[in-house]
Amino acid sequence: MEKPIRKVAALVLGAASAFTLHAQDPNETGPTTLVVTYRCPPDKRPELRNGMLQGGLARLEGYRRNAILAGYRVLLSRYVDTNNWDMVLLLSFPDYTAVEKWKHVERESPAGLPPNLLPLATSISTYPMDLMRQKAAEDTTPEPVYLVIPYTYSVTAPAYLQYVDDYVTPQFDGWMSEGVLTKYEIYSQRYSAARPWDALMILEYKDDESLGQRDKAAAKVRQRLQANPKWKDLAGSKQNVRMEREAIIAGELTLPR
Repeated sequence: MEKPIRKVAALVLGAASAFTLHAQDPNETGPTTLVVTYRCPPDKRPELRNGMLQGGLARLEGYRRNAILAGYRVLLSRYVDTNNWDMVLLLSFPDYTAVEKWKHVERESPAGLPPNLLPLATSISTYPMDLMRQKAAEDTTPEPVYLVIPYTYSVTAPAYLQYVDDYVTPQFDGWMSEGVLTKYEIYSQRYSAARPWDALMILEYKDDESLGQRDKAAAKVRQRLQANPKWKDLAGSKQNVRMEREAIIAGELTLPR
């Protein structure tokens, strides 16, 4: 069953309440999030989706109940795109020590997939990540739509995070106030050398209509933010900070109620 009422096992505990997460200094611990992307032939997409619904999600839920995971989320791209992923798995761990338990899972179930689904994947990539910022609205929605956007940046990691706080999150907060965005998560990759991107933003829109209003809401919020000199200055120089990569529209796969 796809996109029923949101399951309790959110990617990060407490995600349903409205707050902004300022993560622990990454230099003090190892990454506690893994982002795993999967590609499969177009004709295998239905089999991958059905296999996750019929057994893959239950397996992940078992890892959560056994305290191997703090939470998980499975997103399936809405459209076929051979140049990008078909499915992405976001795994969060209660602490860095718990990440060690995942290596035992990998020995028997590479990339967390059940044995019957593993042959469907033509490529799999795993990214150790830090969840740097997050905010969620009070109300959830039964059928959210996700926009997943990777970025590369040309400044230091601390400078990029400052840019996120000064330029990016004010816009996301504004979109939430406009009622189109219900949640956002901003991740930074720990080991980005030779990787295709450095940061990942996951935007949860209320529904398809809200996603369709994205540009209208963005223009309205940007107009308001023009009164902020710091934001306005960054708006004119953002191309010197980061480059946006290909965005993917996706839906969430969840366990039946």
